Amino acid sequence: MTQRDAILKVVAYGVALFAITVINYYIIGPLPISLPLMLPVAAVAMGTLEGAKFGAGYGLAAGLVMSAAGHITPLCVPALAAVGWASGLMTQHVLRRDMVGHFLCTLLMLLVWELCQVGSRLVTGVAELIPLLKVAGPELLWSVMFSFPVYWIGRFCCKYYGRIYHE
Repeated sequence: MTQRDAILKVVAYGVALFAITVINYYIIGPLPISLPLMLPVAAVAMGTLEGAKFGAGYGLAAGLVMSAAGHITPLCVPALAAVGWASGLMTQHVLRRDMVGHFLCTLLMLLVWELCQVGSRLVTGVAELIPLLKVAGPELLWSVMFSFPVYWIGRFCCKYYGRIYHE
């Protein structure tokens, strides 16, 4: 892959990150549904499609965008980098690098994410379990539902702009 191709690839993924952010916060955000976690799902998708290193870099960028959007604390930056890296390793060594591998990595990541969110609020005494589960459950379901379009956005970039990561 030439340097020009690599630059086009990174620009395409940057446009994809921008599009996912706009869809998540400005199109879906005002709707009366729970806000899906599309940026962490995007980190999983890019790790699944491109490998651990690119997934970690994309997760870092997604974490910066998510933190800047005010969705969560700055701790999401290293968390999303780890998510992208781990999903890249999972699909490189354990799972297939396709929609099934992406779905399984996404489901695992979302379950851990929601468990950490609910657990941290339970430990600090911010809220009780039932109200937390009433928020976490729909958020998890909407995030799983939107994982498919996010995967196809990433797959479009991967397919039409060449793969940076080589096995």
